[in-house]
Amino acid sequence: MVWRGSTDYKDRFFGAAVYLFALYDALGLGVALPAQIPALIPLFNLLQLLLLPNSLIYGLFSGFPLGLGGLIIFFTLYLAVVQNHKIAYFIRFNTLQSILIGILIALVQIVLQTLSGLSLIGSVLFFVAIGACFYCIVQSILGRYPEIPSISQVVYTQLPR
Repeated sequence: MVWRGSTDYKDRFFGAAVYLFALYDALGLGVALPAQIPALIPLFNLLQLLLLPNSLIYGLFSGFPLGLGGLIIFFTLYLAVVQNHKIAYFIRFNTLQSILIGILIALVQIVLQTLSGLSLIGSVLFFVAIGACFYCIVQSILGRYPEIPSISQVVYTQLPR
């Protein structure tokens, strides 16, 4: 969308890179899949290789008590990127959308852990989350705003120009 300004290659890179956090969160939904479907092992190996920087970041923050490392990453992204008006709108938009996707994934994981035995739903939602993240990454690399119907509307209301 032209009215939001143009994006350069740095904005596209950082706009796409923030979706790696949501992609990392989505891996938790599909943990049981490689054991059930061995043909998916190469996909998981590729995703783990792609998400190596995120694994290192989460590894550094996993030492915080009560599992607060993920919360620190969330607040860092939200306060340092989303609320910083000096950063390009494109990056702020993609960061907030990635955060919301991560929150949805976390809520689904909590529900699935509470209602154990629903691994089929978790597997389907894993593929939906992976697809959404890759769609957003590709759109960001192309310099377009990734439009996910409900999530993007929330982002637009939270990030007024």
